[in-house]
Amino acid sequence: MSGLFHDLTRRGVHHIHQSGTLRISNQNFAETYKMPIWGIVMLASTAALFFLIMSTIEYTFGRLIPTLLMVETPQALLFEPLQSIEPDAPLDSKTDSKAPNTDSELLLVKQKPITASFRTTIKHLRAKAGVWSRFRGLAIFLVHASLLNSLTNVLNVPLMPFGLAPVVAAIILANISLAWTHIVISAPSPKRWYQRLPTARTWKKVALPTAVLAIAEQVTVLVPAGLAMVIGIPHPKDTDKLSNAERQVLIVKGFAVVGVAVALAFLLVVPANVILTRVQASLLNDEEETIVPFDRSFGGKVVPEIVGGSGAIGMVEAWKTFDWNARVRLIKAYVKVTGMQIALSVLFFGVIVGEILLIVGKSDLKKLFPVDGKKGN
Repeated sequence: MSGLFHDLTRRGVHHIHQSGTLRISNQNFAETYKMPIWGIVMLASTAALFFLIMSTIEYTFGRLIPTLLMVETPQALLFEPLQSIEPDAPLDSKTDSKAPNTDSELLLVKQKPITASFRTTIKHLRAKAGVWSRFRGLAIFLVHASLLNSLTNVLNVPLMPFGLAPVVAAIILANISLAWTHIVISAPSPKRWYQRLPTARTWKKVALPTAVLAIAEQVTVLVPAGLAMVIGIPHPKDTDKLSNAERQVLIVKGFAVVGVAVALAFLLVVPANVILTRVQASLLNDEEETIVPFDRSFGGKVVPEIVGGSGAIGMVEAWKTFDWNARVRLIKAYVKVTGMQIALSVLFFGVIVGEILLIVGKSDLKKLFPVDGKKGN
């Protein structure tokens, strides 16, 4: 979701820098307002700050922490209960006291997950990997995103079926995504990110779950887009021609499309992402120390290569071993991230409106936005 905000912000800042003007128009008039330099700097700085904060939320809370949550296995501690003394227990002849009850069983207690909250996760990361730990893996992430975009554009030729190019590109770059996951879930290493790229033999083990995730992402985008066309959602520039009743219907249609997109994201993308991440985590070298505790054998489902296994967990087992408590925590994490992004967007909109009022002033504002639809004097 933040990717759209980033794109719109970038385009807006680029337009302001290029023209140095603010153009506001309606069906009755068009007014070009010459914006002062300090106004351009103010709006550009606000947009840059918004982009930086939104990107941090998207990366740290929307990608890094959920990845840790997907693989963490809360540690189980073995406790021996305190020995109790029964009221009618016989006296010990040597100590002249009642003998304690020694029949109590050992208790197996699971610790609270580190990723149970954003606060505890960030605190843990800072203790293990330093103050910049919330950005760990950022370099290879940016490399992967850049290569994925470039390769998608190269593969997007006329003969390529629509929506297939991003899937093929994701499969080709599966090893880079694998390396990012390993960097995120493991303790700090002196190796550079390119030194942690796995071999082509490892690529075969993650190619299929990578393809499944990429297909799920395309379905989540293309199905709502197709639905919007089928139910007749008009282009934004044509909404001025709609009546009030038609606009109300359009709002209902819009909520329906958004609802379908959200449902597909939670039903397809989230499970596919969990499966891929856990398959990638199962391929982490035994020499690598993990930054959060997790069961490398995934409950004994991973059969090492040395005894004839693949060394990786299967896709079905990867999902089955992700228990319901972890699934609920993951959904809550995504809901929190979405709430943070919405709140930041509302705040950004309010700040931008306030800055425009400050730059333009009340007198010029009435000329640009006349109440009666006529240009002011």
